[in-house]
Amino acid sequence: MNAPASGESGCQLMRRLAKELEKSIKATERHADEVADAIAALAARPDLDQQQIAALGQTREVLLKKIEEERTSLSDLESVISENC
Repeated sequence: MNAPASGESGCQLMRRLAKELEKSIKATERHADEVADAIAALAARPDLDQQQIAALGQTREVLLKKIEEERTSLSDLESVISENC
């Protein structure tokens, strides 16, 4: 977690962290979409590389889990912000 900037209140810090989480979620979603596209491209090739497809599938699963965890964190943080700020 990032330290508060000089003069930044607790509410400002939480709002900034929420924005950073939103950006991270969007970036991870884009990356997961790129991996899904790569899987589809590999699957369409006549010389299937099952190992590479499986590895990319695992990578995508990790990304989707990260998205889920970050969405939960963001939801919790937004609740704290709405209750206290």
